[in-house]
Amino acid sequence: MKAPVDLTPASDGLPGIDVFTISPPGLGTTLRISIARPVQPAIGGNPDIPPTMAYVTDADYLFGTLADAARVGSFGGDLAPSIVVGIGYAEETGNLAFVTKRRFLDFYRGPRRRFDAGAYGSFEFGGADAFLAAIADHVIPSVESRFAGGGVARRVLLGTSAGGHFSAFVLSQRPELFQGYAMMSPMLVDPQTPVDGAIVRQQGDGSIVQLIQNLPRGHLSPGTRVFLSAGGLEEDPGSMFADFAIISNAMRMRTAVAHLGAETELAVFPGETHGSVTGGASRRALRFLLPALTGAPDWRAALADTGEAPASDEPST
Repeated sequence: MKAPVDLTPASDGLPGIDVFTISPPGLGTTLRISIARPVQPAIGGNPDIPPTMAYVTDADYLFGTLADAARVGSFGGDLAPSIVVGIGYAEETGNLAFVTKRRFLDFYRGPRRRFDAGAYGSFEFGGADAFLAAIADHVIPSVESRFAGGGVARRVLLGTSAGGHFSAFVLSQRPELFQGYAMMSPMLVDPQTPVDGAIVRQQGDGSIVQLIQNLPRGHLSPGTRVFLSAGGLEEDPGSMFADFAIISNAMRMRTAVAHLGAETELAVFPGETHGSVTGGASRRALRFLLPALTGAPDWRAALADTGEAPASDEPST
């Protein structure tokens, strides 16, 4: 075996990725904001068109997956060029220990309460109002003044599991803030009853679905899009997530937001679990929420000018 060549630490991270921290007043923690700059299509791009902003909670879980999918998708012309903004935590060191607990506090509505999950530890709930205020009043203005000074074409919010719960909460409270929402494997239960310092476990209660069902017609702006997804195994008996009725509640949520006038899509991925479904669900969510811009030059026509256009849309064998 040849002698290894020394690894030289790079002066920066991945190309096209910027990382910042921000400490919104009243939140009690510092956020790590990761930003993937937009990539224009290889053929027919128009850098003068305002970008779409895709905000991703659960960035310590999801940012890399969504940033790569968005950049490659826009380069190929399948997606509108977008700036992907990952909202994570500066205190997270890479072992997911901090984010695993903090996200329950930030993603679930009040009152402030504690849940004892036995061997999994205890968790605080009930800070979604403060987290939403941090995003709306500080993160979005700071990011968009720096990276989208000319305005944005569209703003969307994506989250998985408890982050999907938070997406539904934002839709109920500040529907004008985003024009698209992804609720991937969403935890739509909402334990609210404190009992001796713990919370009664409510199997598949769908409280957040009920919250959306009670909203008046006209709550959502025309053109609002809502994507929902789940792994096909998430309600299998024996799954640790079976009691939360993720698939069933996602179906009910789709009906509820469609009744409010939203354009919807629901994708259930056969053979996938709560964890394994993330990659496929992320790509599908982006395709629904960030469709290629209408009127963009057709790549087939561009290739035809060079004499290289494919004869048909059929795959080659």
